[in-house]
Amino acid sequence: MNTQDRKIVIKNLSEADKRDISTWKYSSEYSTFNYATEKNGWIDKYCCEKNAYCYGVKDNNELVGLFMFIQKYENEFRILINPSCLSQGYGKQITNEALRIGFEELNLEQISLIVRQNHPVAIKLYEKLGFEIVGETTQPLNGEQMNFYKMLKNKTPF
Repeated sequence: MNTQDRKIVIKNLSEADKRDISTWKYSSEYSTFNYATEKNGWIDKYCCEKNAYCYGVKDNNELVGLFMFIQKYENEFRILINPSCLSQGYGKQITNEALRIGFEELNLEQISLIVRQNHPVAIKLYEKLGFEIVGETTQPLNGEQMNFYKMLKNKTPF
């Protein structure tokens, strides 16, 4: 199915969604994503927090992903795709919808993100969608220091 034809449904992330997400397990090259879904990972840490907007994304009633904007970190965008839905175009479709919601509905002036430097597919997608690399940072991930790019996209007038 063409991603243009998919009718994804985006709603505020519920506690039931969070429980479903906690069962997601990533393998091989994506195994570093498991930290997000584990107890006290970034889903627990930021979802349903006062200063974060968290959304679940469903396709045919299946939870295919989630995204959030964390206000205290310059409206930092985070996204996670269900492991069973990777490499099916959901990342691009969800990110496009997230940007629309962030800029049009939440009226954010800019959206930031960090992306692992060893994740070229995501970097390429974000650049295609108008994000620019504005710096670098090193942060702990699963007990190791990981290099990230800081990226930024400003609201553009329509």
